[in-house]
Amino acid sequence: MCLKGVGVLSIDLWHSFSEKERKEYIDFLKIFGALSGLFKDNKNGTNADKPFLHYRNHEQLFARIFNVQDLTRKDSAFDVVAKIGEDNIGVGLKTWIHTRDFTYQKIAEFNKLAPEEIVPLINHGTPEEVIHKVSELRNERIQLDKRLYNTKPKKDVYHNITRNSNVMNIVETPYDLVQLDSLVLKESNGKTFTFSDGLSNYKFYASKSVMLKEFDASSSNVIQSVPINQFDDPFKLIQTIQLPVRGEELSSKPELYLPLYSILGSKSRGDRRRGVPEGAGINKWHRKKEKNRRWDVEVRIPKWIHEEFNGWFFGHDFIETQKNAKEEQSEYLLNNRDAERIGNRKSRNYVDFKLKLPNGDIIEASVNGANGKNFQSKRSKDLGIWLLHVVFGMPFYVMEDDNFDQIITIERLKELDIDSVKLTMLDEKERLIGIDVAEYGSFEAFAAKYGRESLFSELVEDEE
Repeated sequence: MCLKGVGVLSIDLWHSFSEKERKEYIDFLKIFGALSGLFKDNKNGTNADKPFLHYRNHEQLFARIFNVQDLTRKDSAFDVVAKIGEDNIGVGLKTWIHTRDFTYQKIAEFNKLAPEEIVPLINHGTPEEVIHKVSELRNERIQLDKRLYNTKPKKDVYHNITRNSNVMNIVETPYDLVQLDSLVLKESNGKTFTFSDGLSNYKFYASKSVMLKEFDASSSNVIQSVPINQFDDPFKLIQTIQLPVRGEELSSKPELYLPLYSILGSKSRGDRRRGVPEGAGINKWHRKKEKNRRWDVEVRIPKWIHEEFNGWFFGHDFIETQKNAKEEQSEYLLNNRDAERIGNRKSRNYVDFKLKLPNGDIIEASVNGANGKNFQSKRSKDLGIWLLHVVFGMPFYVMEDDNFDQIITIERLKELDIDSVKLTMLDEKERLIGIDVAEYGSFEAFAAKYGRESLFSELVEDEE
């Protein structure tokens, strides 16, 4: 049974954009559609006259035309975040061939979490437990991005392009959280789980660990139809393009990944494992002597990153400077809860800059310490509030409670599919660096790319 008349949109995203932007978007859709013959083999059949639009081209087009933040290359629940007035709106982008009005489309996959979180429930639990866990994991991902990009409650939206006979239809539907208290299992054979939350219908395929949502693309939900003229010989259209002569492009600095975890254990015993220290790194605030600094965190920079990317932080050579300057640690921050993190006046291993958060906010930050090992905000709690509250969802009231003893664990990193922060050099002249979270496994892949897989000597914390 299809759910009709539920999940009403609280924002008309399409008409929130300017008429000029909408026209340019439609013009590009017509061009993509005109070139469909380049990508389709079927000249006959029911789908022969339905234009082609690759999902990646759709994402690139939307991000290019409208005033949005492009998240399509990130492991994000949203594809873009649109700025409508003062509100941030999370947007999911989808396109599919219209074969029927109601159709299921993939909205999430849980390949990394499935072995530990879902498979045990499939094998030993009930179908109801499976759909609840899948829905819970889906909501965790959405809520993380809502915190990261400060999107407006109940205004996030799916912007879909469905392709029918010589037409592309624009359809928008609500981007809702799964209603955990209203879940109803409709059917299950142990491999496929079909369920509803009263707003939408969903499916979960255990073999591929993917979750699908049923979308309504019936004519009553079509915002605008774009007629498409598909060229019989698209190569003739391409021949009209004259390529400009381009000069060499300036290279930019590579993105850096800084781990949020360490390798715990003892090198001598060989019991190394990934973990988050209880009193260091992003749990630095949990250290006993930091008890009056509940939001204080630091992200450690492995020494090899400064060696491999010498001068990345505005030309400063942390390794060479360390050889010539003895580091002295200030006790000032320990005695002043809301103090700014001021660079050690007697040490030259200190670089300050501005840090742009995913939602556009700017905080002041620095790299400091022996060999430039510490990445911190100047005002000690700024980075902590972003990581602990925005990213990991710790409420303010519990973090301010001296009896609160919950820390970030490696299991929490896995749940949110996060293992590091990614730094992007945005503007060297203005000393502006962008920061975002990166999916689990990103730091290991980053290290392997530069032949630095053996990092234990720098990340190990002995537990004798």
